[in-house]
Amino acid sequence: MNLLLLTVDRNIDVIKDKLDRQVESFVNEGVILEEEIESKDDLSLLKYSVRIESIKNYPISDFINIFKYCVANALWDYIQLYEEPQLIRKIIEQEYYYFDIKERMEIEKNTVQILNDEGKMLNFNEASSRKKKIISNIIAYLNNDFQMNLKGFLTFRLKDYMLELEETVEKAVEDFLLDKEYNEFIKLLKYFVDIQDSKIETIHIILEADGKYTLYDENNNIINNDYIKDIASEISENNFLTYDDLLISSLITIAPKFVYIHQSNILKRTDVIKTITRVFANRVKICNGCEWCKVNAHYHHQE
Repeated sequence: MNLLLLTVDRNIDVIKDKLDRQVESFVNEGVILEEEIESKDDLSLLKYSVRIESIKNYPISDFINIFKYCVANALWDYIQLYEEPQLIRKIIEQEYYYFDIKERMEIEKNTVQILNDEGKMLNFNEASSRKKKIISNIIAYLNNDFQMNLKGFLTFRLKDYMLELEETVEKAVEDFLLDKEYNEFIKLLKYFVDIQDSKIETIHIILEADGKYTLYDENNNIINNDYIKDIASEISENNFLTYDDLLISSLITIAPKFVYIHQSNILKRTDVIKTITRVFANRVKICNGCEWCKVNAHYHHQE
């Protein structure tokens, strides 16, 4: 009895290996599966059939349905590992050709990262939407026809999946442009810092979970000059300004030679720490509980 006739234009050995792994449990149960590979022009044909009399543990209809599910999982695995990177690259080359090669490679990397991150966010036993779409589409197709041309199936039967890839690439492009803008912003801030004389040698920053902070100089005096007060007053008047904005602006104006960030281990304010580190580079030291931190942060919290 014929089960599958799969036509592919490449990677026939890879696909066969993934299918063999999926149906291995049948073979272990004594089910006699026969497979055959034929070449026709530039195409390869992979045929699967079964000897019905060897199916003893299932009704035939159940066996066929399980076999289809095995095929769908094997093809999903192959598509994700081999076809998906090619599809992503094709989308980028066709729709975002105006980026140079290095930028397109970065966008491709961002796209893969987004897809991987989405997969990690799902529960252990929950399949990704991409996997669900492809597996359900493959099974639906095989319910009507045991012959499948994989390239044609990808082109004409997976429009929702292709749309999802296009949307993910678009998100990756947005992230790339934002990151590029951020890097230009960091360069500008570093320039401002480099051209200014340091008004204070060393600054200690105690960050608070609510977004506020306190600055100390090297003599453990709180820094609270008029400039900082002026910007702080704008916080309540301007919804676009945050305490992080105030902190960065203050540090750039003071341009210290050394910056110590304290209590970073108990906070989730990674963005502002990242920005300070990028702007001040080797001037920055991040502590997770130094002696200064233990003494001064203790008194700071008591105030």
